[in-house]
Amino acid sequence: MVAVPNPSTVVAGTKSLASTWNTDVRDADLYFLENLGGFGHRNVLVNSHFDIWQSSTSLAITSSATPQYHADQWCTRRNGATGATVSRQTGPTGQRYKLRVQRDSGNSNTTAIETMQPLETPESYRLAGQSCQLKVALAAGANFSATSSLVTIKVTYGTGTDQAPPASTWTGTTDALSTTQAITTTMTDYEFDVTIPSGATQVQVSVTWTPVGTASTNDYVDIGAAQLTVGKSSGWERLPYAMQLQRCQRFYEAGDVWWQGYAVSGTGEYLRVDYKVTKRSATPTIVQTNTSAGNFGTGTNQMKLSADSWTSYRSATGTGNSWFGETWTASARL
Repeated sequence: MVAVPNPSTVVAGTKSLASTWNTDVRDADLYFLENLGGFGHRNVLVNSHFDIWQSSTSLAITSSATPQYHADQWCTRRNGATGATVSRQTGPTGQRYKLRVQRDSGNSNTTAIETMQPLETPESYRLAGQSCQLKVALAAGANFSATSSLVTIKVTYGTGTDQAPPASTWTGTTDALSTTQAITTTMTDYEFDVTIPSGATQVQVSVTWTPVGTASTNDYVDIGAAQLTVGKSSGWERLPYAMQLQRCQRFYEAGDVWWQGYAVSGTGEYLRVDYKVTKRSATPTIVQTNTSAGNFGTGTNQMKLSADSWTSYRSATGTGNSWFGETWTASARL
């Protein structure tokens, strides 16, 4: 057992230790990360080092104006054009993965490719009226085609509530930061100061590049990490993997469910599925994939949808020892 300060007695900005409470080492580690370090949870971006890829590790970008999610909480669009791929790559030293945004070899379309993370409104409120710092690690491929190797980096805000990306479609959309940065083939950290107005209720960070000519083999941008904090930071915030996964599962979670028992034809079975993490929305989008069924139909019926659980229903088509199983995903992404 270790003694750490009672959270109710810690005064913001002073770290006053008026009394202590007993907890185990695990709770102490979490407490120091979130409170005493002065660094834990300052970064409002989720999955900022691209550790989590629940839905896809490689994704061909369509011509849709709607961004497509890949690494958790990160999405990319190429409005009106195809010929781009987002993929998970081995990260730089000390980091497991990085995100690569690549124009496919031989593609001659010069439409811009925009990668972004939109923040939900509760997190955006933390930034409103604050002087902030954006830090992003970037590297170019050997055949990066953008003019002068420039990428555009933005922090955009809006005045709506939990609107879907891109930020250009938000209510009251305005760029708090819009700058270009020449990048090299060496992964390099870039820092930018940005002030978020007090009326901001949504914030998005984005990296955009515009290719030229016809793509060669290595026409890409690698994003190693991204961080947005109130005030300046001297380094990168790295949360434990399990904690970062929980943050991602607030928006997207995958799982499977099985039922086994005795069925009677003409009746049905209900099976409640509890999420590991409460979802951002009370009505997440559930996608069910049937994997097995005995004496049950293959329909995918959802009932009693909530931010904490959903219920699957199957109609029995026969009588006897029976089962059904399915995989599922729950998305509460913006």
